[in-house]
This record gives sequence, C-alpha cells and structure tokens, in this order.
Amino acid sequence: MKQREKTTERLVKRDEITDGGINYVYELSVSENKNQASFRLPLYSVCVYMTEPDGTESSSRLDDVFYDAGQALLFYDKVVKNLATPIDLSYILEDEMH
Repeated sequence: MKQREKTTERLVKRDEITDGGINYVYELSVSENKNQASFRLPLYSVCVYMTEPDGTESSSRLDDVFYDAGQALLFYDKVVKNLATPIDLSYILEDEMH
C-alpha cells in the first residue's frame, strides 16, 4: 500500500493591483513534501489571476519552479512590477532561464 505524500503549502507573498480597470492578483507560495526525493527542499510556486472589466477571469500557475527563496522573490517581484498577465507568466520564466 502506498503511503500518501504529506505536502504543506503556505502563502509567502500576495499582491493585488488594479490598473486600467483590470484587477491583477499575484501569489508566491512555498510547499514542502515530507516524503519526496528532492531532499525536502522547499519549492516555490507563482500564480497570476486576472479579472478584466467585463468580468472575464484568467489565471496561470507555475508550480514548484524555484527551490531558492531569493530567486523566487526576485522573479515574483519582476512579475508584479511588470503587471504580468497569466499569458506572460511562462514567457517571463523562459526568459529568466536563458
């Protein structure tokens, strides 16, 4: 019988910005899986939620993309500063990795 993975996730940072009638919500969270083979490193995720003036909602999440808190915060701050949309999120990550 497989043992269930025990993962805890907590919100590190959250920003909500309204610009031009568009509402942006950014979240940085960290999770740690007690049973994983990643040496129990904390893994950081970034999420963007966007609500347009007509009520249309979209979101994007990059799960477990950073293990270093400093790098995660730098990336998160860049995303917030540039008012990244859900579509932009993966492209910004790709640019950061080059």
